[in-house]
Amino acid sequence: MTYKIGEMLPMHTTIRLETGKKEEFARICENMGLSVSGAINLFVAKVLQCRRIPFEISADNDPFYSEYNQNILLESMKQIRRGEGKTYNDVSEVFANRS
Repeated sequence: MTYKIGEMLPMHTTIRLETGKKEEFARICENMGLSVSGAINLFVAKVLQCRRIPFEISADNDPFYSEYNQNILLESMKQIRRGEGKTYNDVSEVFANRS
């Protein structure tokens, strides 16, 4: 392959994946007519175009971040700021006093 002066040369990058994920990823890419390298290049091009990760990263599956828990945390913070915070000796007391 011949390259012209000023032309971008391809570079090699190494990524680490959990066992089995590379093979599964390669199969999915192949089903879409892509190589692993091609898929990674598409991802990089989209990040550069959008200037962000091109998909949502969320903790929706973690119940800690549920709307219900967030509301409880916000209310607790308001109570503490008003000097109305409660003190517990054991976590079981927290659940015993929940309404």
